[in-house]
Amino acid sequence: MSIMSRMARPKAVSQEIERLIRTTLGGGSSTTSGATVSSESAMRQATVYSCVHILSRVIGMLPCHIMERKGKNREPARGFHLYEICHDLPNDWMTSSEFWGMVIGHLVLRGNFFALKQVSAGKLRGLIPFAPGIVTSVEQKENYSLWYHLSLPNGEHRVVPRKDIMHIKGMTLNGYMGMNPIEYIRESIGLGLATEEFGARYFGSGTHPSMIVEHPGKLSENAHTNLKDSLGTAYSGLGKAHRMMLLEEGMKASPITISPEDSQFLDTRRYQKSEIVDIFFGMPLTAMGTSDSTPTFASAEQFSIGFVIYALMPWIVNIEKAIYRDLLTPADRVKYYAKFKAEGLLRGSFKEQMESFATAIDKEIFNPNEVREMLDYNGYGPQGDEYRTRTSSVKEAPGEKAPGEDK
Repeated sequence: MSIMSRMARPKAVSQEIERLIRTTLGGGSSTTSGATVSSESAMRQATVYSCVHILSRVIGMLPCHIMERKGKNREPARGFHLYEICHDLPNDWMTSSEFWGMVIGHLVLRGNFFALKQVSAGKLRGLIPFAPGIVTSVEQKENYSLWYHLSLPNGEHRVVPRKDIMHIKGMTLNGYMGMNPIEYIRESIGLGLATEEFGARYFGSGTHPSMIVEHPGKLSENAHTNLKDSLGTAYSGLGKAHRMMLLEEGMKASPITISPEDSQFLDTRRYQKSEIVDIFFGMPLTAMGTSDSTPTFASAEQFSIGFVIYALMPWIVNIEKAIYRDLLTPADRVKYYAKFKAEGLLRGSFKEQMESFATAIDKEIFNPNEVREMLDYNGYGPQGDEYRTRTSSVKEAPGEKAPGEDK
């Protein structure tokens, strides 16, 4: 039984405290493969790093707008105090791209993201993200209120109420603390780390004619050592692979029957990559530049749409709802809500875009200026705000005659 297992758990404190302490102390969970996996060590696995990097980079590039409801219309609330925090600068030293990318990194690797709300004169002025391990536990009282236990870098311990914290959770079983996904897939990540280490050691120190050298006579201890050292010096190491082997005294070389391919080394690595990407991160392999087949333009477009729908949108919606709950007051929620603009990721080719926009204008779904705004172009005047089809007639100004009419 480990020390952690013998520690008494505080009453009404989240059962995640043991996991958080392990993470804070730099520990991890041992796996059957022998690799120790924690949120930090998991990032040393190439597939995990690629997935986290892609998700953080893509979420970071999406603008987060605070939208305002005006009757049946919706428009960005650029004058609202929360708009700049979510869209541009959450605090003095981070851009919104860095901040939201960090949020995803914490959620994917730890299941939770915490930030302290800076409030002045009753209004939110900034968000201070907590480093991993600052929040040691979340306590739920008998009245269901939540309190966050903090262990600050200066050694100070503090307990703060939920109203002072922005808490974004991943999948949760108790409703107030997200599950650490690394804990539940540590065996797969551990196997990936083990196969990477095996490959590195094999190519770093293997003898690469992959042969067994046989001597017809009996070697003395010194002769055996000298032969072993000379073969190792001449043929061991990645840079000496496939050299011609010169033998003497009737020695012969026989090929080794077990190779990485024979032991399904490559298949194991391929399977681990697919398992981590598809099952854990919900991302198509094409998002990482790897797939068993070469995608066509049509399939690549569908893969991109699938990436947005299945990999990005669950996180985006989760963040939007957390902003609604933690950053907006009950009065603000009547008019305002958060919206990440992910439409740009769903755009097809320029030709397809123009055809789609032309159809939308013709069917009076969009007016020309709305389309130009989506493309980040300036409008071309009040006439661009009109909804009309290509077959609709131009309204005459009072006192004017239609073109071609007799004067």
